Amino acid sequence: MLDGEVTVTPEGGDPTNFGAGDLVVFPAGIECRWDVHKAVRKHYRFGD
Repeated sequence: MLDGEVTVTPEGGDPTNFGAGDLVVFPAGIECRWDVHKAVRKHYRFGD
């Protein structure tokens, strides 16, 4: 994440907070909710 703050809650899981400077890897097929606390700017990639 380049900028921002979020709380991500996977279906049936515990919430986790992420912010600027964090590298986050999500498993394929994850279903989760994003609660955005500060506007997000990010780079992302799908697949290999």
